[in-house]
Formats: sequence, C-alpha cells, structure tokens
Amino acid sequence: MGLQIMVAFLPTFLITIYKFCFTLKAAAWAQHKLQAWYFWFQLFFVILITAVGQDVAGFTEALFTDPFALFGVMADTMPYATHYYMNYLVLQWMSNSMVLTRYIPLSKFKMFSQIFEEKEAKEMAEPEDQDYYGLGSRAAQWVTLAIIGVVYGTMSPPVTVLSLITFALMRLYYGYLLVYAETKKPDLGGVFWVMMLKHLFIGLLVYTILMTGVYYRRGANSGPMLVAMPSIFYVWWSMHRFDTAFAWETLPFGELTEHSTLSAKKRVIEGEYMQPEMIKS
Repeated sequence: MGLQIMVAFLPTFLITIYKFCFTLKAAAWAQHKLQAWYFWFQLFFVILITAVGQDVAGFTEALFTDPFALFGVMADTMPYATHYYMNYLVLQWMSNSMVLTRYIPLSKFKMFSQIFEEKEAKEMAEPEDQDYYGLGSRAAQWVTLAIIGVVYGTMSPPVTVLSLITFALMRLYYGYLLVYAETKKPDLGGVFWVMMLKHLFIGLLVYTILMTGVYYRRGANSGPMLVAMPSIFYVWWSMHRFDTAFAWETLPFGELTEHSTLSAKKRVIEGEYMQPEMIKS
C-alpha cells in the first residue's frame, strides 16, 4: 500500500517540473516526458526494488564498477519477491476498480454543483487528474505491470495467471472509461505506443539478465546459463533494430513520390455536362 501511494504522488511532482522548467511544443509532450521518466522510476523502485535494496548509490556503483556482479545480485534477491508481486498485482484490481467509479471527478462535481449550475460544475470537474490518470502516467504504469508478469512469471507461474486477470480487468474497465466516460485527450500520433514498446524491450532485457543469473546460481553446471546468455544479445540487437529499421514518424520518400505520381494523373471526362436549370424547357 505504501508503494502504491508513493507511486501515485510522483507523477504530480514530475509533471510540475516539466511544465515550469521546460519549453514544450505542446502540453501533450509533458505527458510524453512523464511517461519516459516515470517508467524508469518504476523500473528501479517497483520491479528491481529487491535487488536495489535500501542502497541505491551502492547498487549503481556496483553496476558501473563490476557489471557482471549484476547477474548474481539479481539472482540472489529477485526470485524471493514473487509473493510480493503477486500481492501487488492483486492490489491493482482494487485500485483500477476505484478508477472505474470515477470518484475524483464525482467528488469535484458534487462540490462544484453546490455553487455553480450543473453544466458548469460538470465542465469544471472534467477532465480527471492528468498527473496520475494522463496518457503518460497510465502508459508507464501498464508497461510496468506487463514487465512484472514477464520477469517473475517464469519463476512463479501464478504471477502469469494474476497478470492475465489484471489486464483482463483493465481491458474491461478502460474499454468503458476511454470510450464512454472520459473526455477525449490529444494524442501525438503513436508516440506513447512506440515508447511503451521500447520500455517493454527494456523489461525483456531485465528478464534475460535475471534468468541467466538464476541459471548461473542454481544450475547443476554452466550449460543452462550458456544457453540463456545469447538471448541477452538478441534482445539488445532487437532494441537497436526497432529504433532503426522502422519508419513510423515520416513517410518514406519512395512511397511519397509514388503516391504523388498516381494522384497526378488526370481523369478523362467524356461527353459534355450542362446544368439542367440552364436549359429552357
């Protein structure tokens, strides 16, 4: 519960920093920055909290001075936290069910309706808090939940089942909220979705490092570790390919010229047309 509360308040501080200390092209870009940095916070203090422990500086120093020690640290600490993350996933059922009730906009509406007309009160109560319920914050939270299922699902299969139930409930809740209840929000043309996929690659990288360390610590010999280790390089190559091989922000010049050439062809009109009203009866 304490972790849930701490994670809930952080986006407010981050979005305040972006709005007052950065020059942004649009307000939606603040949500994009929030998504990026909020994810890294959750990666270290939600997914890797057992490996980081209480000494963040010591963990960072060990990571840069002896990177290979990361395999042992993660393998010695993270497998014992599976029950904790099972409880954390179940907690999401309650927190997302509360979002379904829209208790914050409802409370604001009830308060403003005592002073203003109902229509004005409704406009003042919308939209919901964009610090925690905005596109950036939600994207970072949902990817974190997906990574929990990926990272800890192999070590404890019930985590996979709980992750499936969690996302099934979220699909039900947000499938209604986004379409029928909440107001439309400005998008950036797929930026949030692409960033979520990049973050998922980072989660896969954590997963491959963890499983390699687990096989190193618990395997009868080095065989399982040697089988798992190449997956680290494959995920790293896939991350690089995802950034370089796909053109999603701009249309390739070849396709642009091809479509412009096709559209330049003039349609031949046969016969002669005359407005009926111009013909004397």
